[in-house]
Amino acid sequence: MDSFEQIKRDNLQPIYFEAGAGLFDCQTFEYGIGYLLYLLSRLGVEGLSPERTSAILDDDEKKTAGQLIGLLKKHAEVSQDLEKELSDALRARNKLIHRYLIDNVERFVDASERELIVKEIRELRGKVRGVQKSLEPFIAGLVSIVDGLNLEEFSNEAKEQFMHSVQSA
Repeated sequence: MDSFEQIKRDNLQPIYFEAGAGLFDCQTFEYGIGYLLYLLSRLGVEGLSPERTSAILDDDEKKTAGQLIGLLKKHAEVSQDLEKELSDALRARNKLIHRYLIDNVERFVDASERELIVKEIRELRGKVRGVQKSLEPFIAGLVSIVDGLNLEEFSNEAKEQFMHSVQSA
C-alpha cells in the first residue's frame, strides 16, 4: 500500500466505519420487516403465506424496503406514529445506501467536514435503528406466540459468544 492509500485509509476510517455500520443497520431493518411479515403469515394473516414470506427472507423473492413496508401496512394495522417512523427510516435508509457517500465525496478533503459526515451518518443510522427498536417488541411477542421462544435469551447468548470470541482472540 502506498503512502497516499495509507493516509486515505487512516483519515477516512471513521466515515467508512459508520457507513459500514449503517449498511448493517439498514439490512437489519429490512430483514426485521420481512421477519415480521413471516411471523404474521404463520399466524394466518390473510394474504400472507409462510412460503412467500420465507422466500423473501431467503432473498429468493426480491422485495425492496419500500415494498416490504407496503406489505406490512397492507396486512397489519400500523399506527400513524409507526407509519411516520417507517417512512422516515426508509428515507434515511435510501439516502445512506444509495447516495450519501458519493454525494459528499468532495467533503472528504476537509477534516472538519469529515467529522460532520460522521455525525450525519450517525443521524441517518439513528432513524433506521429507531424504527427497528419500535418493531422489536412486536417481533419478540410474535416469536413467543408462534414458536414459544424468548428472543432476549438468543440475544444474550449471541452477545456472550461474541464477547468470548474477541476475548480469546
